[in-house]
Amino acid sequence: MIAVDFFQLLISGIALGCIYTLMGKGLLITYLTTRALNFGQGDFLMIAAFLSMTLLGLGLPVLIAAPLVIAALVVLGLLVERVAIRPLGAMHAGSSSALAWILTTLGFGMILQNVAQIAWGKSRFYSPPLFASEQNKVMEVAGVRFFVEEALAGAVALSVVAVLYWLLFRSRWGKEVAVVSFDKGTAALLGIDVRRVVAGSYAIMAALAAVSGIIAGPLTTVQAHMGLLFILKGFAVVCIGGFANPVGILIAGIGFGLVEVFSNYFNSQFGDLYPFAIALLFLIVRPSGIFGESKTDVR
Repeated sequence: MIAVDFFQLLISGIALGCIYTLMGKGLLITYLTTRALNFGQGDFLMIAAFLSMTLLGLGLPVLIAAPLVIAALVVLGLLVERVAIRPLGAMHAGSSSALAWILTTLGFGMILQNVAQIAWGKSRFYSPPLFASEQNKVMEVAGVRFFVEEALAGAVALSVVAVLYWLLFRSRWGKEVAVVSFDKGTAALLGIDVRRVVAGSYAIMAALAAVSGIIAGPLTTVQAHMGLLFILKGFAVVCIGGFANPVGILIAGIGFGLVEVFSNYFNSQFGDLYPFAIALLFLIVRPSGIFGESKTDVR
């Protein structure tokens, strides 16, 4: 491997890892408020990629298309919280019915897949570049070529880590999330609007999925089932990083992306297998993740 190839793979791996990081953070924020994971989040990314591709194809600049896509996905996130999560709030923890959110979120995702197939068909599409024309969508620095979207993914992921860290550990909303995560009844007694906090977390999840879909669209083919691998990798990343600190998810996401691109470079047939195998081995050694709690949570 020559140096140019190494740095190109490095940039691609970081870009993919940053997208997985955004997906992992969406899973984290909803888990903190509802102890549930939106397994339809990958299909949120897919819908965002299709909407972005369509709006860009109509000639809208990305600075107009992106807010429209994010707004549409936020509405979708509030909808999934209302119809797939909130009705399950009365389920008793520890009962089998308390895990019904797995089916409801997966079902919501399957609905989105079918809607996408009806609207755009089953074909694979290529989304237009976000900021460059087709002729100069690839940048070159010191002989290393990369897409503008790859650099954008890193910048966005770092910004989101900083904002989410501030929200969770420095803002009043973060304190409310901590109380709701501990016990919803206690939070209500303290005057916290639990439904507002939960709805806010799903809105943030949807916005993160929207940003991920907008960035991922030009980097991969857009099709109705593209969200599955993204949610699986996002879930692996949040497990490795731990359900406690956004920084751990960033480290895990970038590491996962780097392992994926380098393993695909050396063995494209089984390239996607190695990142999951390494993730499995890591979780056997440290089940709580990088920054996870080392002691059992007895709350």
